[in-house]
Amino acid sequence: MPSEADVKEAYHQWYYNSEVWQEVKFLGVPCYKSVSDMWNYQEILAELKPSLIVEFGTRFGGSALFFSVMGRAVNPDLKVLSVDISHEDVYPQVLLDSAIQLATGSSSDPVIAARIAKMRALFPGKVFFILDSDHTKSHVLAELELLRIVIQSGDYVIVEDGNINGHPVLPGWGEGPYEAVEEYFARYPDDYTIETEREGKFGFTFAPKGFLRKN
Repeated sequence: MPSEADVKEAYHQWYYNSEVWQEVKFLGVPCYKSVSDMWNYQEILAELKPSLIVEFGTRFGGSALFFSVMGRAVNPDLKVLSVDISHEDVYPQVLLDSAIQLATGSSSDPVIAARIAKMRALFPGKVFFILDSDHTKSHVLAELELLRIVIQSGDYVIVEDGNINGHPVLPGWGEGPYEAVEEYFARYPDDYTIETEREGKFGFTFAPKGFLRKN
């Protein structure tokens, strides 16, 4: 009989390799995520009650719309800043959401840090960050370094797609978000607490070692 760990991994492999995650939509807008992660995120938002959500990686805008709707259910004044090098694929209904601001540029550019700092000043309170853009180790590490400029104690960071490169999917993909988190903790071991209980709540996640609360 397979162990619980084997069952969880088998489901993770099926969910990812079947590409069912590419069929996930929020209010009709594609949102390439684990649906159990999305449920976990809204639970975090309900606890954190952020004034600002910062998303690195927009694509179609489904997750930006999700964060806007869920976040404003907790805090009606919440704003969402979604950053990407292009917004040509963003759905019209996302553009019509007044709580969402799109910033075009690299999520590792200091200009983006300045934009986040400005929005923090305008909308003081906790911030929920989610990193879901370029999944190479070097880029994710640069994003985490950039956040050191603007992040504050109690903020929350999700580093998505650490499941690639054999954790447990896409072995041989190359070093990615998982390895970036490991390198970051080697440099700055006291910056964050990894919330492993939260991470494992629904059995599997696209963000292993990626549920981080700022100390």
